[in-house]
Amino acid sequence: MVRYILIYILSFTLSFSLELSSKEFGEKIRVGESIEKEYILVNNSKIKKEYFLSATDKNVTIKPKGFRLNPFEQRKIRIRVKATEKGRKDYYLEIKEIIREKKENTVNINKLFRIRQDYTGI
Repeated sequence: MVRYILIYILSFTLSFSLELSSKEFGEKIRVGESIEKEYILVNNSKIKKEYFLSATDKNVTIKPKGFRLNPFEQRKIRIRVKATEKGRKDYYLEIKEIIREKKENTVNINKLFRIRQDYTGI
């Protein structure tokens, strides 16, 4: 049984097809000000996919919030964080990946990636 679970986990992780140019925000921001960073999201697969982005912190905005990417296409995204109080704040950048293409004899899995981020209000 354990052997089959391991094979499933390996096959699932090998299907990872999303690439983000950087995985950390980690900025120090003066209270009342904001900082914006640009990232590149890449679809490293042979299938057209849709992406929807959000954050678990109301002081974080993402543009664009959703888009489609053709195979091996990339798109710039901007994340803006506004510090409203002093101290370190943790949040998650959430990227939902949706496959709408139907191929014969395949199973499509929609994925949600949660990337832990932080910033510090100074």
